[in-house]
Amino acid sequence: MLAAGKGERLEPITHTRPKPFVPVLDTPLILRNIRIVKKYVNDVVIVINSNHKEYFKLIEGVSLVEQTEGKGTAAALRAVKKYLERDDEFLVIYGDLLFEEEAVEKIVNTHGEAILATESDDPKKYGVIVKDSENRLVRIVEKPENPPSKLINAGIYKLTYDIFSYIDKIVLSSRGELELTDAVNLIGNKVKVVTYNGIWLDIGRPWDLIEANKVLLDKEKDRNLGVMEENVKIKGKAIIEDGVVIKSGTYIEGPVYIGKNSVIGPNAYIRPYSVIGSNVKVGAFNEIKESVIMENTKIPHLSYVGDSVICEDVNFGAGTITANLRFDEKEVKVNIKNERVGSGRKKLGAIVGAHVRTGINVSILPGVKIGAYAWIYPGAIVDRDVEKGEKFVPYYLRRSSGT
Repeated sequence: MLAAGKGERLEPITHTRPKPFVPVLDTPLILRNIRIVKKYVNDVVIVINSNHKEYFKLIEGVSLVEQTEGKGTAAALRAVKKYLERDDEFLVIYGDLLFEEEAVEKIVNTHGEAILATESDDPKKYGVIVKDSENRLVRIVEKPENPPSKLINAGIYKLTYDIFSYIDKIVLSSRGELELTDAVNLIGNKVKVVTYNGIWLDIGRPWDLIEANKVLLDKEKDRNLGVMEENVKIKGKAIIEDGVVIKSGTYIEGPVYIGKNSVIGPNAYIRPYSVIGSNVKVGAFNEIKESVIMENTKIPHLSYVGDSVICEDVNFGAGTITANLRFDEKEVKVNIKNERVGSGRKKLGAIVGAHVRTGINVSILPGVKIGAYAWIYPGAIVDRDVEKGEKFVPYYLRRSSGT
């Protein structure tokens, strides 16, 4: 599993956690994928960088290899060369993917070298696969302006030791990286294209995390292990884990997920596709709609969180509001690596990094990102991205202090 990327497009979520540790239904993505893969392989090796090593050390039953030379997916794979035998067959899986077990089963059961492919309605964002009539690889075209097909590289390969001889032949891409797809292109028609039509998501941008949780929530079955006080209404599917307390007057519309030991209410409104992590407090007169709220966060009272991602250990002051709809009802755009990028969503709220604190009566405009450890002073209207660790002072306080 290639997990050495920095995840800059996912900031501020990745200010405090590696990209593969983004949570889907309160479980780190990489742990979910390891559980699937272990059914089909002898060993799991994760390629990491020097950042966040402590996270990966918590994973049991895997080997960790640090990528110390070069950049890119091919350089990451080369880091494990010395751990492989010449007759080994192995899977290579990108660390930020959401997929079902069927994807791994299909490629494992294919004879020889193979690449997994799936269809996308927007193939120009990915590596597009061109194959011949016998389902053999012709080439992978990276992010073409005019895609030759809707079939894209799904980021799961079955390879042999020969791949390293092809990696030795490739040169740096325009991004200054050694790309695994360039090496696979050199192998050519020896690679079989395995088409997969199940769940697949590349979690590359913050709003992708909302979609990933929605997709898995649709697959889950009802379970309620929590404690319900009187006058709680649950309509539709709800997955409520052990130790949860739902206080009186709370109304829940499924599908909804609530993680272990969280406390909801009294008089809270939890709307469809809300995913609330473990040890979270959603208190009185709060409304949560289609949002991901990570572990240990506190939203005590009188707040609205819509179509947002709220990272771990955030504390919202009373009356903190995430606006999620533009006045003109156009697509919400977000700053991603210094570029204004369309989210594809008409409704998108805030992306709030870990350990953020907001004062009372804070309003956050659609598509705004707030970096980890930031403080937002009372009464602020947050109309721009806030840097990691920044103290955001509202206009009325800046004016009164003469700054």
